[in-house]
Amino acid sequence: MSCASDTNNDVNKPNEEPQLIDPVVFTAIGDVPYNDFQRDSLPKVIAAHNARANSSFVIHVGDIKPGAGSCTEDVYVDVSNLLKQFSVPTFIVLGDNEYNDCINPEEGLAFWNTHFFKFNTNWNFTPTVSYQQKRPENFSWVQNKILFLGINIVGSNVHNVTEWETRLTDDANWVQQHLQAEKDNVNAVVVFGHANITEGDPTKFNTFTSAFRSSAAAFKKPVLYLQGDGHFWFTNKPWPEKNITRVQIDGGHRAVEVTVDPNKSNPFSYNRTFLD
Repeated sequence: MSCASDTNNDVNKPNEEPQLIDPVVFTAIGDVPYNDFQRDSLPKVIAAHNARANSSFVIHVGDIKPGAGSCTEDVYVDVSNLLKQFSVPTFIVLGDNEYNDCINPEEGLAFWNTHFFKFNTNWNFTPTVSYQQKRPENFSWVQNKILFLGINIVGSNVHNVTEWETRLTDDANWVQQHLQAEKDNVNAVVVFGHANITEGDPTKFNTFTSAFRSSAAAFKKPVLYLQGDGHFWFTNKPWPEKNITRVQIDGGHRAVEVTVDPNKSNPFSYNRTFLD
């Protein structure tokens, strides 16, 4: 009579610690450069980052110029060349200053597409990055059980109601689709957008905000909305859905290091002095 083998008895020990997932560390900048000082400071920030940072990527959350500045192509060329000096893959989302605030927004968008579209492809990046078919400036990837999403959501004036609502609908669909699809596969989500969608006139963002909040509520796990736009730091939970955290970065020549630890119930932490 044969006996059952004991060779697999230790495979799933009751007291065995769950395997930890490596956190993802990245750097966020935005609302830069606005003036000559910031333009001159940015290469120094990039050099310090290349020498000392542990980030796996950089995200620029929009506004590569002041709103009152002209939207001439040389501005887009200059900032694109500057950001290409980062040694790690760099992503960027649209800001209103280089798009919605231009005298000719379509021309501003065309310049942006020429010099920033799929900007991360200037580097090798191991995770597979996907792009929305209807709005390919929106992107996504999954890294260490964290979902990252970039969307074209800008502030300022509504020049064309149809364009505005269509873009917000596309953004909402992109976020909702991924939160539903990845609900059982990831532990946290980070959404990159430019606009402050709660202060000022939040009603003009309702098409996106309502869908974002309901998607996050169904997702139940931690969600971070990381934005520029305001030029001063804060972090809060602006909605009843307390799994959504919102961070507005300092902007200018100040960079922030963000750590997302998918092993923690509160996975997001920040270091605003890591390059000082």
